[in-house]
Amino acid sequence: MKQFKTLALIPAMLLAACGGSDEQDIKQSVKDANQSVSLVYSYPMDGQADVSPKADIVLRFTHVIGDDEATLTDKIKVESSNGSPAFTVTKIDGGKSLKLEIAEGQALASRETYSITFNEPLLTESGREITTPNAVGEPGIQFDTRGEFSGVAELAQTSGDFAVAWQVPASDTPFEAVNFSTFRLALTHPVHPEWQKHGGSIELLDKNGTAVPATVLVKGNRVTVDPCVTEDPKACGSKDDILDAGQEYTLNLNNLASLTNGPDGVRLSKSYTFTPRATGPTVLLEQKAVTSNGGNITSILNGQSINGVVLNSVLQGVTDSSQQTGSLFAELAFAPSFEADEALPLRIPKGSILESTSLNIKVGGKVQVLNIDDGSNQETGTIKVTMLSDASGYMSPNAYTDDINAPRHITLFMDVSMNTAEAMPNAGLSQDLMGVELRGIAIVQDGVLTIDAIGMVEPNLLGQEFTDSTIAFHLQAATDVDSVLDADVLRKFDNTPPQLLSWMPGAENANPATRQSMQRPGDPVILFFDEPLDSASTANGVTLYADNSPVSNLRSKLDGTTLTLNPEGGLEHGVEYTVEINGLTDLAGNIAPQASLEFKLDPIDSSTNPVTQRPPLALTTYPGYPCETDFTNMNLLEGDLGECFSIREAGHSKGNARIEVDLLPIDAMPADRPITVVFSQSMNPQSFQLGKGGTFIVEKVSVDEITGKPVGNGEIVDGRLELNNQQLRFFPETPWETGQFYRYTMKSVQDEDSATCEHETPTSVCGVNKLALKTDILEGIDDGDGANGADDLVIYFKGTEKSETAFTALRNFPVRDTNSNFLIDCVDNYDANCVEPFEAAHAGLGNDAEGWGPSANSTKLAVIGGKATAKLFDTGSSGIPLVDPDARVGCEAGTTGSSIISRGDAHPDCPRNKFIYQTYALNTEVLGPGTYDPTPEQPNSGDEIEGIRVDLYPTLLTTSSISVFTQLEVLGLLLQEESITNTQVLRMRYTKDDPSCETDCSRKSLIPGVITKGDRGQPVFITQAELLIDAPDMEIPLGGTHDLYGRAFTLELKGDITFFDDGRMQIVQINTNRVGLEDELLVTADALGIASAGLATIRLPLEIPVGGAYLNFITNPVKDLPAQYEQQQAASQ
Repeated sequence: MKQFKTLALIPAMLLAACGGSDEQDIKQSVKDANQSVSLVYSYPMDGQADVSPKADIVLRFTHVIGDDEATLTDKIKVESSNGSPAFTVTKIDGGKSLKLEIAEGQALASRETYSITFNEPLLTESGREITTPNAVGEPGIQFDTRGEFSGVAELAQTSGDFAVAWQVPASDTPFEAVNFSTFRLALTHPVHPEWQKHGGSIELLDKNGTAVPATVLVKGNRVTVDPCVTEDPKACGSKDDILDAGQEYTLNLNNLASLTNGPDGVRLSKSYTFTPRATGPTVLLEQKAVTSNGGNITSILNGQSINGVVLNSVLQGVTDSSQQTGSLFAELAFAPSFEADEALPLRIPKGSILESTSLNIKVGGKVQVLNIDDGSNQETGTIKVTMLSDASGYMSPNAYTDDINAPRHITLFMDVSMNTAEAMPNAGLSQDLMGVELRGIAIVQDGVLTIDAIGMVEPNLLGQEFTDSTIAFHLQAATDVDSVLDADVLRKFDNTPPQLLSWMPGAENANPATRQSMQRPGDPVILFFDEPLDSASTANGVTLYADNSPVSNLRSKLDGTTLTLNPEGGLEHGVEYTVEINGLTDLAGNIAPQASLEFKLDPIDSSTNPVTQRPPLALTTYPGYPCETDFTNMNLLEGDLGECFSIREAGHSKGNARIEVDLLPIDAMPADRPITVVFSQSMNPQSFQLGKGGTFIVEKVSVDEITGKPVGNGEIVDGRLELNNQQLRFFPETPWETGQFYRYTMKSVQDEDSATCEHETPTSVCGVNKLALKTDILEGIDDGDGANGADDLVIYFKGTEKSETAFTALRNFPVRDTNSNFLIDCVDNYDANCVEPFEAAHAGLGNDAEGWGPSANSTKLAVIGGKATAKLFDTGSSGIPLVDPDARVGCEAGTTGSSIISRGDAHPDCPRNKFIYQTYALNTEVLGPGTYDPTPEQPNSGDEIEGIRVDLYPTLLTTSSISVFTQLEVLGLLLQEESITNTQVLRMRYTKDDPSCETDCSRKSLIPGVITKGDRGQPVFITQAELLIDAPDMEIPLGGTHDLYGRAFTLELKGDITFFDDGRMQIVQINTNRVGLEDELLVTADALGIASAGLATIRLPLEIPVGGAYLNFITNPVKDLPAQYEQQQAASQ
């Protein structure tokens, strides 16, 4: 989708068209056989910085190269201090250009300096030699690659010191300041998102020390200061918007905090003085984009379709091409005021827009996404790129040759916002892209100025994946005297106010209607507009009310056309919120229409009937499995971690079910990813402390080469935490080392210290309900004397190479058990006023007369045939059979009488009491196109499915309780027995390494699945999940025992994928198989007696009917606003 015309920015280059003196003449003369042969252009350019590691290398020459492509691969050398990547060479434009593509599976390294040289001269068709080129510095073409888009300090930083890496304009360089300059800086570290809160300032001062009105943009490691001295914001970037030439100005960066060093690290303070040069009288040129004629017209530089944008990503694959349309207006400095060897400045005004054609949205480039409202093909609508600041650049003499016939070099810097006309893709794509840099050439032929340039953009898709697109710009402008060069009268100003396209969580009638029930503390409110907003208007242009009172501690972040809001401490359950839009403006000062947006997070407690508090769980731990682990069988060198602590023996020996115990594998962790933990409840941020004495400890461990177990004390890994109410992320200071073992520990000592969460500095990881993290749920809710056990959660993992797949985290919302206490806080399912009412969760899913279907993230259970079996004095092999008792889920079975003589009437059914409700989350890995085999034990059986492959990371989930009733006939009496499951635990199992294995199988693989096309053309997800179910707290009548531990069963799942208008993706999974026909859920319970000596043994054949399990996954919000960036560095002692 993002084909975003990000390109739009190009037009700037048009400027060339403006004529000038003879010194600035750039017309191409007729070449003859004696013309010098040389390189005239490269991408990257010699000396260029912050180049994408995904960039292709392009070389253009004055003459056609005669060497074949294989010979060129040998002659051209690309090297760095880390070696030389393999590449292929493709001839473009008949051989005048060469494109060097890095070999598949390799890439340029980030934060590296590369040099391009020729091992021996290249030969033209006529046999003339071209030696190693050079523009500046050492022989060859040198360029530096950017830091990574990573929270890992060493990867994101281009230097250990927090400093300015480069700037433009810069004194004593070819790119000097002029009176319409925009000031851009690249820093060595990403700037802390809350740099202003931490006392930082950025301003441009005049000679009197007075601040010059300016737009200040900060994102990542980029800073832009764009002065605007006109009173009307619509005139920013116009000919009236200029600084005083010849006067001194000072650009001050003061006390800036680094994200990777943290607020307590060394701050950046730096000042630069400039004396802008006059540019007038300037000329404005309208530049119109040139069509590629359906892709048939290609760039002379790299062979791509001109002015087209194709996005490369895992989530969307390789997209179709979006074609740029429309005009931009470029202002050129007065050429006679500049010498022939000087760069001629130019700018494109802030607020300029370039549009591109609509695109179909497809998952992985294969499966069409459908509109959630009407089922039509989802398209982007018109794609827009808007200049957030004046785009500024230079037309320079060719740096590679002194030949006057050589084309001029074009350099353009810009900061842009991208968005789309349609709401869903607008939410997924809208963002600011700062420091976009175009490099190209300009020549005049037959009176037409032609500009060819290359630029790269790397937008973030859906908040999940950084993508890339190389854009080949091609612009033309007539330069004859009859052409209109001064286009002031043609430029149109923006008089249209910004419109709200969508918002999160959305109104009560948003699609789906459960959107507000999906919101949790930590999730922000996000407003998605149809054009970028003025950051200066956000402080007073929007107000958040909580129960009719304005929130005073509202935090906000503007990115693209989106405004993200979150109060300090996060949104709260049960509070009525209203967002008032009352003064937001666009870049031109147009005021957005007033609007009141109302929403409420579902309540989680009652003031009159307080709910039972339960401890928080780690729903997902990435990497790793979220259970307290028995490390007896650990062998890290062989990839074996251990087994979850669980109950491994049935309460009796009368059942035939096998209790499965899986040996967990060691998860691999890509070098650039953070540890991520998602919790079931809101957590106390003060309970997370790093370091040896802290509650969240990350260590590098040494391993015994014989036993495979860790030895000695671990070495603390320095890093930083980013905390949200229900999520933690730990970014190491240096990448995880390939082959190195690590562990992280979350402390939990509730039983050892009942006040662990009451201390000023908690000694456990704690929820806001002041209960410590529960790590051993498989042993029961209360396995000790208190509400939790004294059990740390310790997870080991192994570092590995950076992955090119897309990690996607999912939450399972909505869910009736909103407060995640594994209980349904309703005395009666007919009580509409309880904390978690039935009909609110199951709205539209049935009725009492015909029965109810499962709501999102619930499972419907039944007793097969409505009958159990029972024996008296059952020994497992003998006993006295009883009449098969009636059995029913949810309410009393059989009849109302007390004996077989007076049976009474049949007990009424209870259609609302058939469900358990799951609490969990899920991590996935989107791999890209491939084949999914639903029956790997029968390979090549013809049932394979083509689509986008997705792997699931196994985790465990908890469910609410349910009761199963049986009516026994014992000695003529009718005895009603209730078995209460209490909290149940479902463990997702790793996949068998050998699909044909049947028992004691090695399981070290993720769970495979596939996104493919459904029967309506919609994307669907298909997978099979092997599970283990445990009911450690099940209550059997009169202290009886049971065997529901480690019980294996499989869910075959399939369901639609839809996209909300707030950019989130929803994946529905419904079971297509009936579970229970092979006694997978047969519960053998010893009742009416003591453990192992029950008077009656009941066998309950439970089932999950087809369609009975309804799982609903949603992706995280597309924008994040962490509650806390603090505790940046771990204490090493």
